Amino acid sequence: MALLLKRNHHLSTTSRLLLRRLCATEATTEPAPASPIPPAPNSPPPLTPAEAKLLDSLHAAILDHSRAHPSTALPSSPPFEPLPAFSSTLAGLLPSPPAPHLALQLLGRLLALRRGVPFPEALTFFHHVVPSLPADSLPALYAAMIDLLAKHHHFPLARHLLDEMRERSIPVSSQVILAIIRRYVRAGMSPEASELFRRMEEYGAGVPDPAVLASLLGALSKKRLAGEAQALFDSYKSVFPPDVVLYTTLVHAWCRAGCLDKAEQVFAEMQQAGIMPNVYTYTSVIDAMYRAGQVPRAQELLCQMMETGCPPNTATFNAIMRAHVKAGRSEQVLQVHNQMRQLGCDPDIITYNFLMETHCGKGQSNLDAAMKVLAKMIAKGCIPDCHTFNPMLKLVLGTGNVEAARRLYERMQELQCKPNVVTYNLLMKLFNKEKSMDMVLRIKKDMDAQGVEPNVNTYGALIESFCGRGNWRRAHATLREMVEEKSLKPTKPVYDMVLMLLRKAGQLRKHEELVELMADRGFIKRPSEDALWKAVAAS
Repeated sequence: MALLLKRNHHLSTTSRLLLRRLCATEATTEPAPASPIPPAPNSPPPLTPAEAKLLDSLHAAILDHSRAHPSTALPSSPPFEPLPAFSSTLAGLLPSPPAPHLALQLLGRLLALRRGVPFPEALTFFHHVVPSLPADSLPALYAAMIDLLAKHHHFPLARHLLDEMRERSIPVSSQVILAIIRRYVRAGMSPEASELFRRMEEYGAGVPDPAVLASLLGALSKKRLAGEAQALFDSYKSVFPPDVVLYTTLVHAWCRAGCLDKAEQVFAEMQQAGIMPNVYTYTSVIDAMYRAGQVPRAQELLCQMMETGCPPNTATFNAIMRAHVKAGRSEQVLQVHNQMRQLGCDPDIITYNFLMETHCGKGQSNLDAAMKVLAKMIAKGCIPDCHTFNPMLKLVLGTGNVEAARRLYERMQELQCKPNVVTYNLLMKLFNKEKSMDMVLRIKKDMDAQGVEPNVNTYGALIESFCGRGNWRRAHATLREMVEEKSLKPTKPVYDMVLMLLRKAGQLRKHEELVELMADRGFIKRPSEDALWKAVAAS
């Protein structure tokens, strides 16, 4: 293991005073590694009422055609032939030429879907509108379509559109290339990501530079592909000398992969190259040491960091708090928070959310303390998010305090805090306990309005609510939507609940159709006909 720490190291009183002064004046003196992506272009103009109505109609038409033609599939390789019948439908709906921002909004809606994306219809729409749009709107539209395809791993079609951009002299930005690279990395296709990175100049997206390389290394780091990140880093050493951002990103990659030895080797190498680690380099290693249970070594490195004149920032303390939160050490979490205050380091949203988890966890279950933290963060100008409220909602779910849940949800709305799918699922479970169907449906309506994609737990809560009321029609329809449109596999208790309700209602044909649907999707083994009807008769 590379020697990173000075043994028997203690921070002097003078250094502590210096640290306090530095943190009090500016807790984050070192800038964070800059994102290589240039600022996003101006937001598209808001839709007029007529355009919003047209957008809803187009979205509905795409989904309706997909439901009516579920067997239509994308080719495994380009080219893609648009659907003639659906092109005619679009021609009847769209003005000529359509507004470019309307097309972008529609692709944005499809991009928000996690499953069940109607790709044949989306590509047909894309090919239908492209010829009539002005040239200056095409780069953004191509970028959106490429990202949609790459997100769901349709890389041959995405690359085909990228090649088409080059052939048609449509400007290809580094953001488009970087988006595909990140999708490759997330799909575990790091060789393809590296290949495209090296070909950026061919597409007119500029020569690869340290900022784009740092972003690619960061993407590999998120997938814990440290070996690939190291190989890419080494291959570009001769092209441009590594700086503190590149070294820090590589250190972080090895830390994420759980290879502390490698991280320390890179840490030592950068120092030997005359590049001093910054607060983010130290924080990555300290965080990895805490995660590995090497608490004394992490504390020693923290002292060394401060002694070298590199004061910890909020991210450093958050890394320490995270380790204590995950280990359920509530007292240590509060101690770290007190140390932050003594050093003048202002907490951020992550700090406050850790405090929320601590107060709402099993060790404390203290809703009053959590509410005080909420009041304090708002008073400090720190805007709460859904992760601030979710621990409190989990706590009131355990106690069954539905009235407290109502107040929390209303408070979220007052603060314009957007819930996520976990928030909505917790609220549905709470109102299911109260058997409040109206509130469950209201929550689902709010969820749809906010564009939050439902998951298995969302559908489970809805189906439980419908089954509790004996509403077999809605329970059956919801389960079919879950399986057919979202390609989500229901849990066995939810699936069995619907089948039992259908049997009790005498809906044996729908029962059989549902079993067949589940078997067709590969969610269950296909029962023999005798076994199926024996099960039905036995109920």
